[in-house]
Amino acid sequence: YMSSGFFGSYVDLEGVYRTEFELIKRYREMAIHPECDSAIEDIVNEAIVSDSNDQPVELDLNHLNASDGIKKKIRDEFKYIKELLDFDAKAHEIYRNWYIDGRLYYHKVIDRESPRKGITELRYIDPTKLRKVKEIEEKEDPKTGAKIITKQEEYFIFQDKKMGDHNQGVKIHPDAIIYCTSGQLDPSRSRVLSYLHKAIKPVNQLRMME
Repeated sequence: YMSSGFFGSYVDLEGVYRTEFELIKRYREMAIHPECDSAIEDIVNEAIVSDSNDQPVELDLNHLNASDGIKKKIRDEFKYIKELLDFDAKAHEIYRNWYIDGRLYYHKVIDRESPRKGITELRYIDPTKLRKVKEIEEKEDPKTGAKIITKQEEYFIFQDKKMGDHNQGVKIHPDAIIYCTSGQLDPSRSRVLSYLHKAIKPVNQLRMME
């Protein structure tokens, strides 16, 4: 702002946010900072370890109380999903995206003409373009006055800037989306936070010092 010839600026050190889009955008801006990027790379390299003779992740069914036939089917499906994700080659990128954004979304593509084939493709979705919506219909109990949930519906909304209208989006059934979050929640337990959230203040202080 400008007032009486003086110039002032406001610096947000604490990481105040209004929407998940702003939150994810801030995390990605932090990841560009050299010191923060170096720390993220160290963490990802410690978490994802693989070489030409080994795989970054394996399935252990030694303690599963099931027959050998069921275990074989589970291992075959696990291997198939890894191939759809190209996990052995892209494990570093997948883990880094999850670590920075705090969430990971994939769209399960199924052939409608022959659904018995199962999942044919897994498509990565940018978390800034997808959000989960929960609609709840309530009515008041005339005797107690308590609110009773009569209907509850959950779905995902996909919104892209190319669509033009901000309120325009594509409604997606929740069964078509698989996702994994960081498990970190804000104090109100309504928004998912990234593991980078605690680093917002130190990174901003470092930028101010520089």
